Amino acid sequence: MNEPAARLKFVEEIAREAGRILMDYYGKIRDIRYKGVGDIVTEADKASEMLITNRLQSQFPGDAVLGEEFGLSDAQSDHCWVTDPLDGTANYAASFPIFAVAIALLHKGTPILGVVFDPNTNRMFSATKGGGETLNGNPLRVNDREKLDPIGLFGFSSGIIESLHPFMQTSAKGRSLGSAALHICSVATGYFDGSLDVSTKLWDIAAPTVILEEAGGVLTCPSGEPLFPLPSDSPAYQGGTVPFLATNGKVHQECLGILAGLK
Repeated sequence: MNEPAARLKFVEEIAREAGRILMDYYGKIRDIRYKGVGDIVTEADKASEMLITNRLQSQFPGDAVLGEEFGLSDAQSDHCWVTDPLDGTANYAASFPIFAVAIALLHKGTPILGVVFDPNTNRMFSATKGGGETLNGNPLRVNDREKLDPIGLFGFSSGIIESLHPFMQTSAKGRSLGSAALHICSVATGYFDGSLDVSTKLWDIAAPTVILEEAGGVLTCPSGEPLFPLPSDSPAYQGGTVPFLATNGKVHQECLGILAGLK
């Protein structure tokens, strides 16, 4: 199964299965554990990731697999699947219906396939590098806003909001969904002009990066440096933070200029 379209269809099916697991547990979570301050895991995260990992390793036995809960497999390969079984765990644990399953394929450190599935709304965002992107089968496109506007929407992580980051005072109306994957997909759909995060992880952003770029958007480090390809020894593979700025592309330089002026 090497054709991008075939791989994408297979991964979409896995994401739907994982989404069904999340919905089966939804509202019934009893076991909530803390990995760190503000960082939790539930039995639903683990069950979802186990399904995803088992299906990927069965279908692609030579590929490496990196998951949020179980880490990086021992396989040595130019291909690495990066999975977030539940992006938005805090929302999920509080029965707040904004969360998603995210699955990406990296080739030599660059995302080439991405799927983000929102089981609450049955929205399937998917893309392959160079092959276009869709939302439930319909093409996506970023919006045409060329300058930051007070009526535009801009996604921020809770960390950005809690720090009262000065960038928030210069951009559009801030929104925090509690899911980096859905923030980036919201830029891809044209709902948001952009999104900024300084504390996210690789598994949160690998899948939506492909979707955003295929929709005409841009994702870089907040400094403007390219985020991908990641070197094989990048701390991101071990859970290191991956700050990003994602925009419709048209406001990207304006955002970078603002961020540079804040240093």
